[in-house]
Amino acid sequence: MARTFTPFPRVLAASILAGGIWGGLSLRAEEPKAPRTGGTGSAAKSGSVTGILTDKTDKYIMVKPEGAKEPQRFLLAPPNGGAADPAVQSALKMVFIPNLVTLQWQLQDEPVVTAIHPIQPKTRMGTVLGTIVARECMDKSVYIEVKPAPEGFTERYWPRFVGNSAPNLGGFDKEMIQKIGELSVGDRVKLTWVCDERKRATKVDILMRAPQPQQQPQPKTPGK
Repeated sequence: MARTFTPFPRVLAASILAGGIWGGLSLRAEEPKAPRTGGTGSAAKSGSVTGILTDKTDKYIMVKPEGAKEPQRFLLAPPNGGAADPAVQSALKMVFIPNLVTLQWQLQDEPVVTAIHPIQPKTRMGTVLGTIVARECMDKSVYIEVKPAPEGFTERYWPRFVGNSAPNLGGFDKEMIQKIGELSVGDRVKLTWVCDERKRATKVDILMRAPQPQQQPQPKTPGK
């Protein structure tokens, strides 16, 4: 019986097509990879964390590690006294909420930041394809977090801030606020963004809605 061989270029092309647009744009939009080793487990004495900066003060920062549901607190100076590392303080001046950062820490009763590195985009605009993993649309807290496909760091996207010369009319882009309100965790989207000091969503297209939970059948009442 004759054996059939599929030329390698055809197999390669088919693999690329099978990845579809999910592989194409998301990889081009991704920033250089940063280490995601280490954690803040009870046995760890030091480590490295990559995630979204959610808050910062003169005493601590809050970072939501990749894959985590809640942010973690990292002190800027030892809790038993001492000053913050001047290099860390200098680097923090260039980091804005909700930038993506990689930080190193050491455990001194609590995790203390020893170094922090912002992950900067290569361009001032781009497109990412991925899945919404978190969403907030309340008052002044409006954002979505998108996990790129097939790989990459989760990032948080705010609406653009739209200024207006008339009093009290400036604020977040109202059309984007409405759009974010229509989205759900689990939706697959194509998101276009621009970056000033932060990444901001300018357009979101829904590629696939999140699966809806199936309703459980109601138990039948005896005699009916």
